[in-house]
Amino acid sequence: MARRIFITGATGTVGGAVMRYLSQDPKTGSIELLGAARSEPAASKLRDAGHQPIHFDYDDPASHAPALEGVDAVFLSTGYSVDMIVHSKRLLNAARAAGVRHIVHLGALAPDDTPHAHFAWHQVIEHSIEAMGFDWTHLRPNFFMDTVWKGFAHRPDRLVHFIGDRKVSWISSDDMAAVAGEALKSSSGHTGQTYRLAVEALSFADVAAILTDITGTEVYYRPRPAADLLPILLKQGMDPAYAAGLAEGVAALEAGSQPLADAVYDTVAQVTGREPVSWREFAAQRLTSLSPRE
Repeated sequence: MARRIFITGATGTVGGAVMRYLSQDPKTGSIELLGAARSEPAASKLRDAGHQPIHFDYDDPASHAPALEGVDAVFLSTGYSVDMIVHSKRLLNAARAAGVRHIVHLGALAPDDTPHAHFAWHQVIEHSIEAMGFDWTHLRPNFFMDTVWKGFAHRPDRLVHFIGDRKVSWISSDDMAAVAGEALKSSSGHTGQTYRLAVEALSFADVAAILTDITGTEVYYRPRPAADLLPILLKQGMDPAYAAGLAEGVAALEAGSQPLADAVYDTVAQVTGREPVSWREFAAQRLTSLSPRE
């Protein structure tokens, strides 16, 4: 019988990458892959990519039981707001009632005793998954290459951030998806594992230098004080509680007081059997997607 796998955030950066990774699995018929879709446009996007959408809305608990019926494993990712806690709990309640066995959760890299809200909320979710009796695999990625690339693609002459010259470690969505996908395909060997995902440590100035080299045109890094971040996030409409927690964590990075900020791990190679994607490779793969500069 095919293993039924449900992906939340299936039209997002990481969830979408998990969908692509699992849809390419060579073991035809061994996986039934379902992508969460909150709206008809989201469902259409999944169908257009050859995926099977299932209606699921974190804010509509009535949609949870039908979406999780017969599911063996769930990829759990949530939006960037304090609602991540209640959204996760609602899904976990429904998953336990539906007999789901394995939860693969997308969290964030930090020490277990982190005091910072952005990371602590993810760890509260991790503890809930464990306490509710699921087989579990926790993913803890550090800085996303994809997030920086999206901003760079919009303005391909500069990088702007709030951590000064500190080095941080990086991971691509494709590598996150590969590790998540391996865990979702079979809980064997992955149950009870916390996978820390960070493959190289670079400052934003280092990344700008790589982008300059890859694109052939100068890219510069414009550091801004961490104190500037919270007003920007609030102006952009981010949930105030989440924005405050994120800004606090970034300030700790700028001050050099964030443990594991530049930690690097061999998790991707250990789990997938291949080397991870470096920033240079990531940029080179996406070079043709950049619009020509005027």
